[in-house]
Amino acid sequence: MTSTALGSPAGATAPSADQDRAAPGAPVQGRPGSVLGTGPSGWASARRSAAAATRRVDDALHRHRLVVVAAVQLVCAVAVLTVSRLWLADQSLRLDESQSMQQTDRTYGAMLKEVAQDVHVPGYHLLLRTWRLAFGGDVETARALSMVFFLACLPVLYLLARRMLRTRWALLAVAVFSLSPFMNWYGNEARMYTMLVFATLLSQLFFLRVLRRGNAGDWTGFALTAVVGAYTHYFFLFVLVVEGLVFLVVSSRERWRGLGRMAGSAVLVALALLPWLAYFRAEGSASGTRPQLPSPSSVDFTNVYSQFLGGFLPDSANSALVATWPLLMLAALLVVRVARRPDRELGAVVAAAFGPVLLAFVLSHVISPFFLSRYMIAALPAVVLLVVAFVAAMRPRFAVVSAAVVLALTATATVAEAVRTDVPVKEDYRGAAQLLGEKATPSDLVVVSSPFTIWPFEKYYDGDAKVVTLPGWDRRGGIPAFDAAALPDQVDALASGHQRIYLLLSYDQGYETDIADFFQENYAKVYEEDLTPGMKIVGYRVGYDQLEPVGGLQLTQPLTQVVGPAVVRGGQG
Repeated sequence: MTSTALGSPAGATAPSADQDRAAPGAPVQGRPGSVLGTGPSGWASARRSAAAATRRVDDALHRHRLVVVAAVQLVCAVAVLTVSRLWLADQSLRLDESQSMQQTDRTYGAMLKEVAQDVHVPGYHLLLRTWRLAFGGDVETARALSMVFFLACLPVLYLLARRMLRTRWALLAVAVFSLSPFMNWYGNEARMYTMLVFATLLSQLFFLRVLRRGNAGDWTGFALTAVVGAYTHYFFLFVLVVEGLVFLVVSSRERWRGLGRMAGSAVLVALALLPWLAYFRAEGSASGTRPQLPSPSSVDFTNVYSQFLGGFLPDSANSALVATWPLLMLAALLVVRVARRPDRELGAVVAAAFGPVLLAFVLSHVISPFFLSRYMIAALPAVVLLVVAFVAAMRPRFAVVSAAVVLALTATATVAEAVRTDVPVKEDYRGAAQLLGEKATPSDLVVVSSPFTIWPFEKYYDGDAKVVTLPGWDRRGGIPAFDAAALPDQVDALASGHQRIYLLLSYDQGYETDIADFFQENYAKVYEEDLTPGMKIVGYRVGYDQLEPVGGLQLTQPLTQVVGPAVVRGGQG
């Protein structure tokens, strides 16, 4: 099979400089117009210069490939660690991370029981608990495990990219991936998402091998990574479904070659998951801990890809990025139109970039909403490969410029995401705890809503005021449902005996507005502070232990005993 416009087929040796189709010809010495200028001769000179530069790069890669590849991998790893050290590793603990921490603080048995009552599979939690026992229980150590998986992704992505791209473009894919704002964010979060990407990359690498008449070792690797991925995150099952569909299409053209092995891999995954699913069902199928998520819209679907490329941007910037998608799609179609027919590797990558996300989108409408961009992270490497393939299909001069632009934009997005304070996913529970620790007195009360946000808050809180949740929750078992009719009595009980209530709102589960409106309508607001997008502290005066002296007299009775609770609610602070 001849090579495509993007690279050599799997198993083929790398093309030499003389074989590089992307370099149309060498510049002719002494030829008129050889100096860059205007007009046809200037453009011809520019094309020849770009072609010559491309040949020089290919020649260097051909003669020193291992050294160059190792050097680029090292530079990318250093870039990842630098971003982490400068901006991301020391951020406040986030809600999802606090869940990982409190679950893996328990014994293995208790941890498995709690994970079974949640919405995840236990592979990452088992590994994280072992990691923390071996290296330390602090947040930075827990985040380091995610960083290890992020760095481990780099060489695997290169091997995957080489199945469809030449060396220079495979290295560009690694560079773009390492600078990705989305990957850098989750590479510094104590959750399973970089482990999910690592399992996905291994699965896709073995999958592309089995598409090319893989041997027994390739099939074994594919089956084992399928089991590991299935125990890392439920979304990985969508990756397997898409790979299975692609394999059916390919094998149907080749007399169903390998269909039995693919079916055997599917059976192995099902049997491996069966014990966990039975345990999960016995523990209640996470009926009391599922987050309340809205059904996804077409904007949510598009936002997944804008966040893959541009990171977590403020709404205004994200809207501008999403608005460019029609132009990008038109440009992509034009490139595909002039390129050669894509081979099966490129087809499989296209399916991996869009298929799992589309499945999750549809099932979020059919079954129950679970569409979150972080769950879709398994599709990110395929998207990066498509972006690089898009650049590689251009003429050499435009490809070089486009590659530089892509790298610059990706790096800029990562830095902007790290340093901006209005990034939607930043959760400054540390700042909230420090602020309330300084401001709230023993006669005040800190009320946290939603209830499970008490986990990251209490990690940092060391103040004198008592902390409770609304709705009330004892931190064990399912979270009580919100009851709007019972809210007045609940708040009256909380207000009794306190001067001020500081309400920390940070994760809306569908009733945050009800709680905020009730306090706003019934109590005098004395304080408000916005910390990060979606997180704020609002203080309300709910009672008086002591009034200011009037005419030499001092009133020491609680105000509720003097004028009644209605006046306290409506009083002005």
